[in-house]
Amino acid sequence: MTHEGIFKEGFSITRRRLGQAGAALGLLAAAGRTAAAEATPEVFYSPEVSAEALLRIYDRLSGGLTGKIGIKIHGGEARVNLPLFRALQAHIPGSAFIETNWASDFGGARRYTESHIAEIKSQGVDFAPVDVLDRDDQYEKIPVTGGKELKEIEVPSALLHDYGGTIVLTNFKIPSFAGYTGAIKNIGIGLVSPDAKSIVHGPGYERSEGFYTRLADAAKGVKDRLGDRLISISIITGMHAERIGGATPRSGDLGILGSLDPTAADQAACDLVWGLKPEEARKLSLREKIDSGYLQLECLEGIGSGSRAYRLIRI
Repeated sequence: MTHEGIFKEGFSITRRRLGQAGAALGLLAAAGRTAAAEATPEVFYSPEVSAEALLRIYDRLSGGLTGKIGIKIHGGEARVNLPLFRALQAHIPGSAFIETNWASDFGGARRYTESHIAEIKSQGVDFAPVDVLDRDDQYEKIPVTGGKELKEIEVPSALLHDYGGTIVLTNFKIPSFAGYTGAIKNIGIGLVSPDAKSIVHGPGYERSEGFYTRLADAAKGVKDRLGDRLISISIITGMHAERIGGATPRSGDLGILGSLDPTAADQAACDLVWGLKPEEARKLSLREKIDSGYLQLECLEGIGSGSRAYRLIRI
């Protein structure tokens, strides 16, 4: 089902009159923006949270991948949706779970490679290889074209040379230091070096406009370098978000989203949770944009990283 088809289906029906699943799709469609379909990234969506749904989405996105595949996970939350993680790894021959070390002792065991691997395995990820990309302390700087604050960002060399493709597999989370944790945070912080993490966070690790600007810059650098070798898949379960802009958020298990465009994937996830129309999102106060994470999307849009318009395809 295309984005346009869903929009027509839900355009004149109120949220109250729609069933919960239908309402979700109508709200996702309302995010539709007006770019031509052929230039608009596809976001695949399943309201069903299951291994089968995850694999269907992956299969629709993975046609361009070759070589060894790394599945990027969050080392502090590996146990969340672990059966789905297991199913995806088993579905991809020779794949490994990948992570990067934290920048300071704030990350606890996740600061150092050996203890980081042990922490991940202690959460049940003992059935597949776990590769912390900082293992050799080898890094390369890649350009950030059009970045507002960052002109380059440092990433592990292993990310660039040891893997033919990377799947950013995210448990979409609200609340988060970044407002929400989605594909962009799992790329702009999760796939860069410890030193680069510190640069993105900035002095004092403040939750400021500058942090969101640098996060968008870093994510753009990584996405531009990896191109379609980077797949973003977000699993939305156990959702509980605060109201913003008068919107009543949806809660519970909302589904799985996947795209080759991490900006589109995050926008679709926010639409699924809050259902704000573009003009409503623009009217949010700066504090609301910071607290909800919508500032991530504005910063990405400001540097031309990906698209907030997307074509939703239900599978």
